[in-house]
Amino acid sequence: MTLRFLRAVVTGLLLAACVVIAASPANAAPARVMALGDSITGSPGCWRALLAKHLQDTGHSVDFVGSLPAPGCGFTYDGDNEGHGGILATGIVRDNRLPGWLSAARPDVVLMHLGTNDVWSNIPANTILGAYTTMLGQMRASNPAIKLVVAQIVPMNPSNCTACAQRVVDLNAAIPGWARANSTAASPITVVDQWTGFDTAADTTDGVHPNSSTGIQKIESRWYPAVVAALGSQPPAAVGLRVDGTRVVEADGTPFVMRGVNHAHVWYQSQTRAFADIKSFGANTVRVVLGSGQRWGPTPASEVSSVISLCKQNKLICVLEVHDTTGYGEQSGAATLDQAATYWISVASALKGQEDYVVINLGNEPFGNNAQVSATWASATSSAISRLRGAGLQHLLMADAPMWGQDWGNIMRDGAASVLNADPQRNTVFSIHMYGVYNTADKVNAYFDAFRTAGLPLVVGEFGHDHSDGDPDEDTIMAQAQARGLGYLGWSWSGNSGDVAYLDMVNSFNPASLTPWGERFLNGANGVRQTSKEATIYGGGGPADTEAPTTPGTPSASGVTSTGLTLSWAASTDNVGVTGYDVLRATGSGSFAQVGTSATTTFADSGLTPSTTYRYQVRARDAAGNVSAVSAAGTATTSAGGGTGTCKVAYSAQNWGGGSGFTANVTITNTGASAINGWTLAFSYANGQKVTLPGWGATLAQSGANVTATNLSWNGSLAPNASTGIGFNGTYSGSNPAPSSFTLNGSTCTTG
Repeated sequence: MTLRFLRAVVTGLLLAACVVIAASPANAAPARVMALGDSITGSPGCWRALLAKHLQDTGHSVDFVGSLPAPGCGFTYDGDNEGHGGILATGIVRDNRLPGWLSAARPDVVLMHLGTNDVWSNIPANTILGAYTTMLGQMRASNPAIKLVVAQIVPMNPSNCTACAQRVVDLNAAIPGWARANSTAASPITVVDQWTGFDTAADTTDGVHPNSSTGIQKIESRWYPAVVAALGSQPPAAVGLRVDGTRVVEADGTPFVMRGVNHAHVWYQSQTRAFADIKSFGANTVRVVLGSGQRWGPTPASEVSSVISLCKQNKLICVLEVHDTTGYGEQSGAATLDQAATYWISVASALKGQEDYVVINLGNEPFGNNAQVSATWASATSSAISRLRGAGLQHLLMADAPMWGQDWGNIMRDGAASVLNADPQRNTVFSIHMYGVYNTADKVNAYFDAFRTAGLPLVVGEFGHDHSDGDPDEDTIMAQAQARGLGYLGWSWSGNSGDVAYLDMVNSFNPASLTPWGERFLNGANGVRQTSKEATIYGGGGPADTEAPTTPGTPSASGVTSTGLTLSWAASTDNVGVTGYDVLRATGSGSFAQVGTSATTTFADSGLTPSTTYRYQVRARDAAGNVSAVSAAGTATTSAGGGTGTCKVAYSAQNWGGGSGFTANVTITNTGASAINGWTLAFSYANGQKVTLPGWGATLAQSGANVTATNLSWNGSLAPNASTGIGFNGTYSGSNPAPSSFTLNGSTCTTG
């Protein structure tokens, strides 16, 4: 079956996977994609149904091909495939089955998830890879320009094979090296990591086959960005408000930090005066509660237009949210995100053309505390985003966290990157609701830190000073949001029910009658009146701030090792608020140069040279760009090198994206006489290159020019002469030189 639809220009971040695709010119026939595998692919293999729908919803012209028809997955889809139950990679080669399938299907793309049954049959990893090599040759004989995307297969733990789990680890560890050795410019091989984050207990029916509640969604979410990237499309340019790294910016590139209030419009439609009253306290944003028809409303397009007009009249950015999704999976009658997407598409006429003024909040707190249902957050959110983009809605989107918005299971924290990558415009900001779960400064900072480290955009979409589930630390939430340049929106203006009436900011919608929470939020330290700046689309930006922060304290070092240390210093103060610090470093008596930034008063520096003295200074910045004087210099000396063995590093990078992106592959070899148990690779980029997290094969982090990669659980031990491979995508400007040196556990490695 062929699905024919308009081809949108879309791209996605390439993850680790296995797909083969030949490039095709614009207006050519759909790309022919063969899904090749065993029962995980074919019986019923409903991840293929989700993938076909996802590609269709985002405007990709794809024809799935193969000799097997689509099994039932609840809806009609293009499901032709070569997913043969019980088949082995070695069996396909032994019986010479692939040439016939290729001849009949003529694929441009092969998605290959093979090896599960070989592992079950105790066939060694190198024998399985030998079968891969034979099949790759047959693919290239059929189509010299074929692209292969090969999966590191999902984990398995069947009751009758206790050794299978480790055998999968062994096979997956060898696949990236095989791919690098066999990839060519004409017929490249990409690896997709289907193993990491896949849980045989939670995501399978029997320790092997993916279940329909979470397993197939996880598999589809890994394939999708790799397929999109291999198709070679480009995303439509974002218009209006948009994401820029960790920030939200306006169309002209000016950073926009939300400072505003939630307003329950759907329950109090006559309280239109609330928009002007909220603005009178200096707010720059209002989050407006709408209904999609499952529990409230539906709010019609005409009323949505009126709400947007009220926002614009009062120079407020309008965050529109569907409240019916609240607590789905636990709250009776709650709407799904798919139903919310249907609603947004139904009112698209009121939304289109308002991208400078409107943020679409997909659905409020879209899952309750049912962990199994909440685990589908990433796939459900990605699907909703795809539907809106397919309907031509180019707005900045906001995705709420599951688990009543508080993400206490870290589902959004760990899945946000895949959701952002699934947005063809990469124009989605994530929203955490901070109530009783966030009752200490450590918890607030840890959540903020996770998104900053991952390079992902975040706002606090709701919070209060008290709640039935605990006492939120509103002081830290507001102070840290201000220091880090994060938006926040307090709940709520007025009209809360009796059990949570303490969350009203004003009594009975009267702006002259502030509650204690309203006084704290609107007029207190780091509050709206003190920190809000009107959007520049309205000619705002607030009065000019020309006062620089005070000089920060002298940095001191702790946790000093042979290759790293942690700095801390006394905070600066500012008339409006400090937004961050620049960290400068000098080696010995040399000149200072900036090596990183921090939103807090600590900074971890890595990739240092053993037995070397370094000097550090810091300076503070505020939102207006004012910079303090540099601090006095603090000094620290790294310890002697503590490497556990000598090492060799092979680094290669392939540039793409017209000279702005690259994919790096790194092979680490233990050339010493003893095993390495646990490793951290450190290196520095000299030309401003940025790693796009998370990468694969290691836990990566970047601070300024310095990059570290720490082993995962399955590749931490390297026997003498053993190697492991890691990789990542990145961005650059101008030239993209390789790092000049690498250290492993503090020891300098040879290169080549």
